[in-house]
Amino acid sequence: MRRISVGAGGADFASLGAAIESIPRDGGGGTVVLLEAGTYREKVEIRAPRVRIVGRGASSTKIVFGDCASKQLPDGRAMGTFNSYTLYAGAPDIRIEELTIENSAGDGREVGQGVALYADADRLSFRNCAFIGCQDTLCLGPLPRDPIPKGVNPVHDFAGFEAEPALRSFRQYYEGCFIRGDVDFIFGSAAAFFAGCELSSRDRGEAVNGYITAASTYPAEAHGFVFRDCRLTGEAGPDSVYLGRPWRSNARTAFVDCWMGAHIKKEAWDDWDKAEARELARYCEGGSMGPGADLAARVGWARPIAEADRGAYSIAAVLAGSDGWDPRIWL
Repeated sequence: MRRISVGAGGADFASLGAAIESIPRDGGGGTVVLLEAGTYREKVEIRAPRVRIVGRGASSTKIVFGDCASKQLPDGRAMGTFNSYTLYAGAPDIRIEELTIENSAGDGREVGQGVALYADADRLSFRNCAFIGCQDTLCLGPLPRDPIPKGVNPVHDFAGFEAEPALRSFRQYYEGCFIRGDVDFIFGSAAAFFAGCELSSRDRGEAVNGYITAASTYPAEAHGFVFRDCRLTGEAGPDSVYLGRPWRSNARTAFVDCWMGAHIKKEAWDDWDKAEARELARYCEGGSMGPGADLAARVGWARPIAEADRGAYSIAAVLAGSDGWDPRIWL
């Protein structure tokens, strides 16, 4: 296992990007990157497997960049959502700990979407990280099978990601993370498990301040996003934030034993004007607590989680797959 350091002074590399470029594309025997405290203003792509990045804590180790969907590229096109990331993780077995990844572009009403992390591979793990943005903070690949055609809406363009989508959902794990945004700020097709995370909703000063999730789960998958023992917080006004809406009609999202602030809308779920989603989507909730946990007021097409069914929302049930992956075993 190779070990390299990034930072000022006597570190091996001055920038994270340079350190990542030094890793063989096949990952070699694996690499641990020790990221010293500081703010790294760079856009980073990781395309090698078996990479572990360890910061000095999310409050003191930050990767920050400000690209956005409306930014004009040299050829005159808009950058699009999926090129706006601050960090792109595009190979399996990447593990990131103890740092912040931020998109600093600002309000989506002015600049469009701004992705902080684009997690676009299988067996990705994140622990004690912060993901900061506004609209579309956290993108959990793969892309949906039916991307919006180019030219329909440049701000939602899939430019730059033309590869055939994965045959199955990618598996991803988030433990003890802080995730901040407003509109659809956790979105995508992955089977993702969030353990003990904080989901913080910004205040846009509107009657609807946003949607925490926008899943596009593949139809054959039993799980999309599962949140267990999480806290839903933020400055958004009372009854103004939805738990989720379906980016694709087969969306799967579950909240289990989560504390919800008063900003959560009583009906909790929106169908995004997709009538078929009321039949196809699976929005589940069980053991909710706090002022936003009025289950009696939820939409009629959401599903409660019975006590006997809780085992279906464990880490193993969501992520183990055929290879028995356990994300709690770290490099």
